[in-house]
Amino acid sequence: MVAHLVDELGAPGTIVLAGGHGSGRSHIMRAVASALQTAGRPVLRCSAREPQARDSIEHEPPGHVVLVDDAEHAAPELILSLIDRIRNGASVLCAVAADLSTDDEHRAAEWAKLLTPEHDDAPVTRYVHLNPLTLPETLQIAVEVATTPLDSSVLAALHSMSWGRPAWLIEVIRLAAQGAVIATPWPRLAPTQISESGIPTLEFAHALAQRSLTDAEIAAATTLAQLEPRTLFGHEDLVGSAAVASLVAHGVLIQTPTDPTTYGVPELFAAGMRVRTKADIVASAEQRAARTLLLQESLGVPLSDREAHFCTTITDGGEIHQQLDPARADLFRRVALDALSFGAGTECRDLLVRGAGFGATLDPLDRARAATVMHGALAGLRSLNAVPEHASGTASQRIAAIALTSQITAESPIPQQARTGAFPGADTGASERDARFVFARWNETGPVGSDTEALHRIATTHPAREVALLAGQLIDLENIKRGRRPSDPASCTERIARVTDIAVSSQPELRDLLSAAIVTEAMLALYLGDTDGSDVALYALTESLPASTRHRVWLGHLGAVGQAIASGDMARALREWELFEARLPRFLPVRLSALIRDTGSAILRTATGHVDLDGNGEDIVDDFPTQVLAYFSGRLDRIGSRVRRYDHLHESPLDTSRALDIAKLARAHVQAANEQHPVALLQCADALTEAGFWAPAAFALRAAKRIFMRRRATGSVNRCDTKLAELEAAARRVDPWFRVDLLPASEHVRLTPRESATARLVAEGLSNKAIASRLRCSVRTVESHIAHARAKLSAGDRGELAALVRQAQVPGEERERPDLRRQRLDSRLIDSMR
Repeated sequence: MVAHLVDELGAPGTIVLAGGHGSGRSHIMRAVASALQTAGRPVLRCSAREPQARDSIEHEPPGHVVLVDDAEHAAPELILSLIDRIRNGASVLCAVAADLSTDDEHRAAEWAKLLTPEHDDAPVTRYVHLNPLTLPETLQIAVEVATTPLDSSVLAALHSMSWGRPAWLIEVIRLAAQGAVIATPWPRLAPTQISESGIPTLEFAHALAQRSLTDAEIAAATTLAQLEPRTLFGHEDLVGSAAVASLVAHGVLIQTPTDPTTYGVPELFAAGMRVRTKADIVASAEQRAARTLLLQESLGVPLSDREAHFCTTITDGGEIHQQLDPARADLFRRVALDALSFGAGTECRDLLVRGAGFGATLDPLDRARAATVMHGALAGLRSLNAVPEHASGTASQRIAAIALTSQITAESPIPQQARTGAFPGADTGASERDARFVFARWNETGPVGSDTEALHRIATTHPAREVALLAGQLIDLENIKRGRRPSDPASCTERIARVTDIAVSSQPELRDLLSAAIVTEAMLALYLGDTDGSDVALYALTESLPASTRHRVWLGHLGAVGQAIASGDMARALREWELFEARLPRFLPVRLSALIRDTGSAILRTATGHVDLDGNGEDIVDDFPTQVLAYFSGRLDRIGSRVRRYDHLHESPLDTSRALDIAKLARAHVQAANEQHPVALLQCADALTEAGFWAPAAFALRAAKRIFMRRRATGSVNRCDTKLAELEAAARRVDPWFRVDLLPASEHVRLTPRESATARLVAEGLSNKAIASRLRCSVRTVESHIAHARAKLSAGDRGELAALVRQAQVPGEERERPDLRRQRLDSRLIDSMR
């Protein structure tokens, strides 16, 4: 932007830099002035608010460039001075409000003269607009400005509340540091003392409300800030046309960054104005808006999650129209069930109590869910078993009851085989028996094993699409846990599209099954390394689910986990994972919860360094998630030999048709590092970069660079540096936190068993001939082993190799031996060994 403006100022005429309040106009003006001065061009920068601005411009030599900030406040005399300079061939840059509106109508004629050429050969006025920040730009600024770590939900809130304006973004970051930003389930500010916050926009809004707005207009602004953006006509229906006209005129009700036809009140303005009016006036405005919004519900068109919640929190002190009672009752029930699905028992209870006054009721299944959340699994089982025979319900309700019974029984002290069926008296056919079988396997943690064939049959034949989906996902989950691709060859996006198709036509009582399905698909995408490619599809899927706003929160955290892992930042991955677990739906099957818990444990072990992958400590950790996380964190030397039983990363045969991409890439990387093969490492780096695995790609490039440096291959070293710079640039477009120089050192060196044995004998002082005799090989082979060991350990000669072996344990042969110390041996076996 600065370079473009400097280039434009090379020609005479007027340039208008247009942007809203907080869009960074003043910052750009300062940067342009600095760039011009650096280039040796004389420049005058002033503000139209300054009383002496006109005199400064008139005394400035004709060849100087003039930069005028806050030009929408320019007096007529100042505008005429600018017109005279432009007639004489000068260049002028004016920074103005986006719509060029002014408070004084008598300046309109002067503005017309400044912006409209008087004759055909006069320079045309050029306009440059400051576009709103994109989400990646917001993240980049937040990373540079924030002094404390920010999680994904807070970052999303910062982007939303800043309206794409850099100055507002920095202010909201400061408020977040003060603990004033509430990120979930939708962004808003906690009550803030304006005089103590030190935030200019809050103080500006406070002064504007005090000076120019009535109490009713302030109440209208604070009400609209709690609702979704809409057209001006829509706002007039909610708070009245007079209030809307005044809020637009004073720049409080402004265009949204993404859609110029919709308007809203920024939270920063509302927070600054809120203390300037009385609570009863605000309550009256909120009641009026809530009554109007309920008309949409009465038409059968659901409100958004945010506006539905708004309506349930408003106490209507006036008379409620009779025809709105059913709509309000249904609204309370829907919002309560959304809270219930995410374990918010207290919120659900309050909503149910209030909704009961309008006639809201719960069906037997929802009563059991509420009892489970509020009082525990046994209370939920009692509620289910109390359902009378005549209330057996539809097929969907019976399937939902089977699923709920299976889960809360697994959570309770009652053994699975001792449970009773829900909805007594219901006819149990083959489809329900299959559903019971699927849910029983989902609520156990043992291997699926011989049940795979039955699950395949159910996945392809069950009439309930939700049950069929979960049967197939159960098989896929078992494959993923062992580093194998799902049996379904479809891509993540294609799989998610199928789930979306099911969700659109699914019955409301099956919402818990859909929640389990989308969490499972998201976990599969994480393990497949496809969180970036499937993000859009997953977010689109949440739109077809109840409580979509809450679903997007945990999904955002999981996407941030995948991003952090790909960048090798395990500390950030751990922070995001903890929030992901805390914000998941309540009713997830036991097997899925166990996978989430185990993955979190693997992230914790890797982030804190409490990982023993070699079996040399008290606890052996060789599960696939921990092995992969160790790989992403650069700890190639800690990937233990026990992992070969999973056919993942080591020398055992690898079924490339079934292995996950990350397993194949990691295996190739480890082997290239073991062999100290720089060309193979460069090939691995290219493949890893293409997959978006930034940290492992950087580790491979750095390893190749070290080998080339030892070989004094200057050209190849420079090539590695170029690739590292390109890698960092590409990664930072996706993950602003990524820095190659902040990655941990990954000095992975692994000798083969024969190289290790040869190095040990060199350290003992044996000659090459003696070593050949001991190892039963030729002297030439011994020389080859010594040369490879020296290259891998960067030993300059035979003596240095011997010294390195004596000083530290050489990686290699001992890791291929079973750890006999960990076996339990009785006294008789010990005696026989003696």
